[in-house]
Amino acid sequence: MNGLLVACLFVALSTGYCTSNNNTVGTEAYLDFLITPKEPQDEPVRGRIVIALFTEALPITTYNFAQIAKGFTKAQPPHQKLHYKNTYVHRIVPDLIAQMGDVTVGDGSGGRSIYAHIFDDENFWMSHRSAGWVSMANHGPDSNQSQFFITLNKARWLDNKNVVFGRVIEGMEMLRKLGGVDPDPYNGVPMQLIKITDAGLYKLEKPYELSEKDFDRDDDIGAKGKYTKNEKEEKKEKEDRKSKSGKQ
Repeated sequence: MNGLLVACLFVALSTGYCTSNNNTVGTEAYLDFLITPKEPQDEPVRGRIVIALFTEALPITTYNFAQIAKGFTKAQPPHQKLHYKNTYVHRIVPDLIAQMGDVTVGDGSGGRSIYAHIFDDENFWMSHRSAGWVSMANHGPDSNQSQFFITLNKARWLDNKNVVFGRVIEGMEMLRKLGGVDPDPYNGVPMQLIKITDAGLYKLEKPYELSEKDFDRDDDIGAKGKYTKNEKEEKKEKEDRKSKSGKQ
């Protein structure tokens, strides 16, 4: 185990992420999507996907994802902000995966983790066993950063190559809509712009376990946590209320 992995594990354990049960969900993250229409007169498609993160089985990987989902500013100069908000789905392989999470460049050529540029594969305990599994994209062994993909179908041949760390629990219909966007046949880039308009974490009162029967469902399992407004949203609402009361 190299020094970086030891340091990452220390951070994860010190924040309550510890390894014990493969099926335990300790965090729920959400991603809001917007699919631009094919024709100008059509309405854009909007929807939310909620992901259960297996924080006990994969504390390092899930902590990285959760921090970037809510927005993470690196302590070292130039204090780079890493956030899934305002990034794009940059690759679709029909009936296989929708890939996203390039927080530095946006087109799939970049990405960065909260630990360093890349970090090691944590484990391969989970499987790409059906649609809705969330897995780290990489460029070979031990090259994880911020990019990830969501499976559109069973893809077990990716097991032991990509680290699975989460499961879609709400928004399976939205996932199918993402997968239904036609890609460029040469590079997989979606022919319609797909943007992550917001990302963050649900407030979860306590960890819970997903059952084996939930793992292969193609409908929504259901989130246990609740969406809470961030400070920026609350500030804007207060300003709007103050503005309205001043006009009366």
